[in-house]
Amino acid sequence: MSGQAFEVFTLFPDAVAGFLRGGLVGKAVARELVSVHCTDYREFATDRYRTVDDSPYGGGPGMVMKIEPVVAALEHVTALRGPMHRILLTPAGPRFDQRVAERLAVVPRIGLLCGRYEGIDDRVREHFVDECLSLGDFVLNGGEVAALAIIEAVARLREGVLGNPESAARDSFSLQDMSSGAGSEDHGAWLEHPHFTRPPEFRGHGVPQVLLAGDHADVARWRREQAWRRTWALRPDLRPQRTLPAETPLYLVAHFGQGAMDMSERAAWIAALAAAAREGGAELRVVAPNHRAPEAAGVPRAAQFRSLKDLARELRRRHGATPRLVALGPADDLPLARGAAPLLDLLAASGAGDLSAPLVLVLPCEAAGDLARPAANPPQGRSAPSSEPAKGLEAAFSPATGLASGLAETPSMKDSSGPQPVAAAARLVAVALAELKSRRSTNPSELRHEQQ
Repeated sequence: MSGQAFEVFTLFPDAVAGFLRGGLVGKAVARELVSVHCTDYREFATDRYRTVDDSPYGGGPGMVMKIEPVVAALEHVTALRGPMHRILLTPAGPRFDQRVAERLAVVPRIGLLCGRYEGIDDRVREHFVDECLSLGDFVLNGGEVAALAIIEAVARLREGVLGNPESAARDSFSLQDMSSGAGSEDHGAWLEHPHFTRPPEFRGHGVPQVLLAGDHADVARWRREQAWRRTWALRPDLRPQRTLPAETPLYLVAHFGQGAMDMSERAAWIAALAAAAREGGAELRVVAPNHRAPEAAGVPRAAQFRSLKDLARELRRRHGATPRLVALGPADDLPLARGAAPLLDLLAASGAGDLSAPLVLVLPCEAAGDLARPAANPPQGRSAPSSEPAKGLEAAFSPATGLASGLAETPSMKDSSGPQPVAAAARLVAVALAELKSRRSTNPSELRHEQQ
């Protein structure tokens, strides 16, 4: 016998054996990559009726599986084929998940004890098994379905069982980091990105265009973003609660577009945003392609730039790291993080993944090109690729706090037809910076942890 071995103890061995005759696990059994043996508790009953259950001590409904045939079956198989890691399948056990599957994938022999009725005499749990496992917070008629689920989840991780080993590495709940490809528990787990195949259009429902264009870098970026979106929308508990290192420089950019704006109006904008930036612990910078703000607005000439590219170049020279540029409010072709936690996770999982680099929040103060257009919501089949972030921006950030989150997405905050209300913009900035401040780390060890 070679490969990993599973010993299933059950009252219904034919049900287990029948399922395992098909699929990839069945092929793995035929190739001796995995072996599965079923042992019937009734073969170890001591009376002529092959009784394996009895009424519970203390009274109550149902029957309880007797300890003698269960222990006798365990001891017989151990003597026949060798010792095993014994697992009792019970709703009262810790939950089985992908981390447990990965742990069990390196165990050479695994015994799975399936109960029935009200369960197995608890002395088996106390003295004759190594651990207990449960599929989840629900009750089945017996442990056979749980045993089959565990066998399939564990066996598919063994070398040679899957045709392409990358399939397991990129599954939902895998630990593979999306940016570097190196697995680490520090990165948490992801839900897998969506999959599509031929035909490219079915009853008016298309496939995202980025998958049809043939650019592998674009496809990888799209898949990374989709995995991030799905996980934060459906299973945020899978992601680590990242912190923003205390040393991370924080900037707010008042981004003025090509349109004309009265200098007094621009000065009012800058004054309001400068106050919000100071309160939130950020430095204000101004980007204005056509005009410089007057010194009286409180922003020195050295803090004013013609473009985001010029600003990024100066910050890189000043801090020795490429800044991370984030739009404040929804923007076309950029993944929208609704809250500081998903924003930090997205920045950590993409690009250089360096959360200690300068973080720059870019606020459009009037029609500023791509930044000011409403976020597109095309049909699923016609999603625009997100591979070319506008003007070097990596993501968009909408604070999770109720009032500010709604404010960031109102037409007045993203309508290119006119300037945003100054007071509303200042409030948005204040809440966004407060959220980021709440996730600041003050512990140097946490900084080192985030950079590993």
